[in-house]
Amino acid sequence: MAGNSSIETGTGRKLFSALVFIFGTAATLGTVLGFFGATWWGFDRLADLRLPFLVILVATAVVYGFVFRRALSALFLLAAVANAVLLAPMWLSAQPAVASSDSIRVVSLDTGGSSENRRAIIDWINQEEADVALLHRTSGDWATTLDDSDAPYRIVTTPVASEATGQPLILVRHNATVSPLPPAPGSDLTVRVVNETSTLTVIGLSVRSPSSASVADDRIERFTALNSAVLAMEGPIVITGNLEASRWSHAFKLLAEGLTNSEDGFGYAATWPPYDWPIVGSYTGLPLDHAIYAGAITVPYRRVGPSLGPTHRPLLFDVSPSQ
Repeated sequence: MAGNSSIETGTGRKLFSALVFIFGTAATLGTVLGFFGATWWGFDRLADLRLPFLVILVATAVVYGFVFRRALSALFLLAAVANAVLLAPMWLSAQPAVASSDSIRVVSLDTGGSSENRRAIIDWINQEEADVALLHRTSGDWATTLDDSDAPYRIVTTPVASEATGQPLILVRHNATVSPLPPAPGSDLTVRVVNETSTLTVIGLSVRSPSSASVADDRIERFTALNSAVLAMEGPIVITGNLEASRWSHAFKLLAEGLTNSEDGFGYAATWPPYDWPIVGSYTGLPLDHAIYAGAITVPYRRVGPSLGPTHRPLLFDVSPSQ
């Protein structure tokens, strides 16, 4: 009996070691391949998983360090450090200093084409007192829902680019003015927002999730064109929307080159999927919705909103003059 117990214990130990090895090796490989997103869109998708890879690698490094082979534990730990370095600016960096309390509050939400929960979305935007809300890929009768809600907003129509992946909608608070502009190359729409004290050009877009080379290439073309257009424009300018990419992806870097990322200093805030797991909360998701900007402005306040029905959570941020 004792011999059988020893065999079972040895078999269980080997099986556990194999599972830990598989998870650690997969996370290490994903960490490395994520740096080669320019070569294939599939590798670029792996770059979005920096936080999950970090968690897996730390866990496997600890297990191997105390139970199995320390040499392999060092390899897993090295890969974990690589991910940690990429994640660090989300906590350790900071936005430019604020020059005044003047601000424009913006909400960006990819509704995913869902016609449900329109009232909940409008009520939340009103509760947060946003000056302008960009709702991407909308459907359904938003005008009637807005009238029934008595929220102090109006719908503003603006030219929409032919490459837009759905019908965007702009809600504007009554004390703000929005002037439609021709869509910037690569964007869905472009508007100028003016409230009592501030002026801001807001560029909105929502792209399809890259599931093939052609879709990924289309996204790259749009991001490259939009980056060039924004760098040639006079600020202040904000690009916001669902980019289907994290800040670590090759595609995102093409769009954000020369611009400031509003994520810096606000920590990890996932926008997809909309639900939280117990204890770890939104840390299980991916930060795919963004606000990046150019000009003498800063983002003193930024957060991800609650689940309102669509597959993405809303992104809310304030834009103020910078020093």
